Amino acid sequence: MTDRGLAGAVAVSPSRVALVAGTPRTLTGARATLIRELVARGISVLCVAPYFSSEQSAQLLMLGAEHATFPLQHKGPAFWSDWKIQAALADIFRSAAPDVVIGMSERVMALSLMAAHRARVGRRIALFNGFVPRGGFGLEVDDDPLRASPRLLARALKVADAAVFHNRDDVRRVRDEIGLPADLPVMLLPGAGVDLSAFKPAPLPSAAQGLVFVMLTTLDAARGVLDYCEAARRLKERAPRAEFLLAGPAGDSATALGAELLRPYSGAVTFLGALADVRPVLERAHVLVYPSHGEGMPRSVQEALAVGRAVITTQSAGCRETVDDCVNGMLVPPGNVAALEDAMARLLMRPDQLASMARASRMKAERSFDERSVIARWLEIIGVPATIDTHQSLRMA
Repeated sequence: MTDRGLAGAVAVSPSRVALVAGTPRTLTGARATLIRELVARGISVLCVAPYFSSEQSAQLLMLGAEHATFPLQHKGPAFWSDWKIQAALADIFRSAAPDVVIGMSERVMALSLMAAHRARVGRRIALFNGFVPRGGFGLEVDDDPLRASPRLLARALKVADAAVFHNRDDVRRVRDEIGLPADLPVMLLPGAGVDLSAFKPAPLPSAAQGLVFVMLTTLDAARGVLDYCEAARRLKERAPRAEFLLAGPAGDSATALGAELLRPYSGAVTFLGALADVRPVLERAHVLVYPSHGEGMPRSVQEALAVGRAVITTQSAGCRETVDDCVNGMLVPPGNVAALEDAMARLLMRPDQLASMARASRMKAERSFDERSVIARWLEIIGVPATIDTHQSLRMA
């Protein structure tokens, strides 16, 4: 894939940018730094999602952003519900008059770009923060209101001015399954990046009392939560001193997990709930485990790399690019509990490997996932003059 730059593509710096997502957590979490940066430059930011809790509304207010909602229709004929979403978004864009619309969350991304074209928004950017191929993870399009048909995505890409991806696998799969217009600029960014000044290297805790494993994620089957819990349950029988932690908020997708599915693992896994700050638990742990079935680029893995922790993740889209196997962690096949258990057991038996893996993780974070470089690149894509070199390449190991 060629990362085609956008120098000269935008004649006038935008004064108003709209970000549209299928869930508000996408905006208040991974995109918070971008929102803050745009607002600091005097650019008005409108965040659009199907709903916002009072807490999320307050978070956006603190960031300096406005917000608007639209009804996420998912019942009845697809063409009718898609038309209603597109019409609602077009009304928002006509009223707010953004210069740039960035759409994400697959179906919402597609409909927001088409609505922006309909409302004559000057610049429309498609963000693929994860792409699930047809038939992926046992879901059909109609089962998940955030997934889109190939036909809908193809129509949206025809009116896009740029497409941003978080991993090479998604670029290849979209090109093969959907098709990318030959003249569409395609950019590759390593997720949202991580603030290396906030997530600093932390000394490894002593392993004398046993290793501590942690998984940080939303409670979602597609993230491999049940795979982790089952591997932990099996290992707890052999290594009773080891600790297995799970932290994160409730999921909000079609594959979200209810508490009843996690209850059988309570004897082996300690659930910490949603955390306002994940750094203390990362510093307490020796290893981050993230057996996702595939996504754009996992933020919690990048944070673990920055703190200096070994990572066990999967050979799936978005995850494989965060770990050099047996250097800063281990890669296992997605959905393979036995392989995951084996990788965790290997570190239990060889805790002496953790120090070198920790150093390699921090080096990888500095090399590939610096948030400053990601934000600088976003400013270039949006058309905002940057104060740092936006033409530096983002290397993805």
